[in-house]
Order: sequence, then structure tokens, then C-alpha cells
Amino acid sequence: MLVARLRKPTVKGGDGRARVLAVLPEQMQPALLRQLAPLNLTVVCATRALEIARLISQGAVFHVAILPAASSHAEWWAVWGELCLIDPRPEILVYAQAASFQLWTGVLDMGGFDVIVHPFSDLEIQRAVLRAIDCFKGRRGSNQAGE
Repeated sequence: MLVARLRKPTVKGGDGRARVLAVLPEQMQPALLRQLAPLNLTVVCATRALEIARLISQGAVFHVAILPAASSHAEWWAVWGELCLIDPRPEILVYAQAASFQLWTGVLDMGGFDVIVHPFSDLEIQRAVLRAIDCFKGRRGSNQAGE
């Protein structure tokens, strides 16, 4: 039997917990919160991508943003515009019912971190979020070292 151990992320500042912004329908929120609970993260949920502007204006740093691939073109670009204004910009995980090569390359070309297929297992979402947090911390550390 294979047992995977997930290490809990540590982040300097605030309460020391990594922050995740998740845009997903209300019915999906309880499952995601349950899946990410073992990681001791702060997870902020929004039901619509356009709610991100309000959350961002509050000045919180988000390490990871989990976004739906199935957004309207206008809504997707509005979200992207908001996320690009954040310094440092969170790592972006896009979820979809199926991951095509076109979707994956499109997300990466736009600067996103990865595509995850929904429904995802506890281990899949936890690993994806932990990898994104590590990338965010690495990017942030290299930016601070270059200052």
C-alpha cells in the first residue's frame, strides 16, 4: 500500500498560512474546503470570477488562485486582468471537466501554473496546490533576492 505524506506549507507574514482563492460554484465549495483542510490553508471562495476584484481590493496576498476553465471569454479576461494587478501574482490553477492539450498550453502560455481535472481526488488537489505554493514561494524568494 502506497501512503503519500503531504507536508504543510509555511509562508512568512500574516498568520503564517498560505492563502488560496477559489472561484467555484457554491455546491463545490464544501468538498474543496474539506479536501484542503489537512493542509491548514486559508481558503477564500467566490462563486463568480467577477467577485475577485472585491477580494483583491482588500489587499490580501493570495498564493494560489483556483479558477474554472468554463468561464465566458469576457469574464475570463476580467479575472486575468485583476490577477495581473496583484503583486505578487498568485499561481493559477485552472480546473476543467477534461484537460485537452489546447487548454493546457493555453493556460501555460498565459502564465498559469497548471490544469487540474474535476472531479479531483483529495490527493490530486492537495498535491497541485502544494506545488503551486512552492512555485509561488520560489518566485517570491527570487524576486526579493534580486531587489
